[in-house]
Amino acid sequence: MFESKKVILAVDDSAVNLKTIEQELKDKYDVVSVNSGARALRFLNKERPDLILLDVQMALMDGIETLREIRAMEDGASIPVIMLTARKDKETVIEGTKLGILDYVVKPFDSVDLNNRIDRALKKVGVIPVGEEELYNYITEIDKLIENRDIYAAVLKIDAVLSFKLDDEIQGRMQNAKSRLRSNDIETGSRIIKRIITILEKNAPTKRNNKSPISIGELNSRLLYILNDLQSFKVKEATAKVEELLEFELPEDVDELCVSAKDALLEFDDGEAEDLIREAVELMKHKLF
Repeated sequence: MFESKKVILAVDDSAVNLKTIEQELKDKYDVVSVNSGARALRFLNKERPDLILLDVQMALMDGIETLREIRAMEDGASIPVIMLTARKDKETVIEGTKLGILDYVVKPFDSVDLNNRIDRALKKVGVIPVGEEELYNYITEIDKLIENRDIYAAVLKIDAVLSFKLDDEIQGRMQNAKSRLRSNDIETGSRIIKRIITILEKNAPTKRNNKSPISIGELNSRLLYILNDLQSFKVKEATAKVEELLEFELPEDVDELCVSAKDALLEFDDGEAEDLIREAVELMKHKLF
């Protein structure tokens, strides 16, 4: 069964503009075109589109007036709107922002840019989900920026990710990472971002298939080294060793214990981490003999 296309309502009093929008979006979306604000309102009384592209400069009822009427309708407040304008008019953008537009596009628009803005707007309101691979790529980019000490760029990238509708756990961790980075607690912010990467990798088993294999003997030795570090209160060293170990393809039960141990270490609970690694060592005894 194929998923139906999302519906875009295009509102513009120029037939040429409407035809251009239809041509640019028809492969990905079902486009409904109307040539006035009044016709848009009549359509909205019967149907609810997934997004509205609303021209500002229209005769009789302009885009701002039309948008006010839309927002006054039942359920009209939640419809995502992107405004189309022939110029970057600051007052119009401010007024549109007050009325809850998600973005605006200056005409003549670029096809790729328009598609990207629609895609981003639909993800912001959760009409379409952010793909796991796309989110993973965003987070790994943030991780690299932090490693390169480009904290300003990392925070901007986090803001871009937070503009999407995310899983509550991921969103909470992203907010925490942003707060830590902005307060110059770079080490903790980095750990949180790395933890998000681990969560995404755990939820995408195919990524684990790309990990390097490790022998039972080496795995056991590494676990013992980690346990020794924890018993000696060398938390930073133990954390680094756990993170390095998780780069390998581990038995599922041991992998789960190591991930939980890393979680505990990131929360500064080295006692819990020690218990988990000790449990992993005990599991390895059965695998060795």
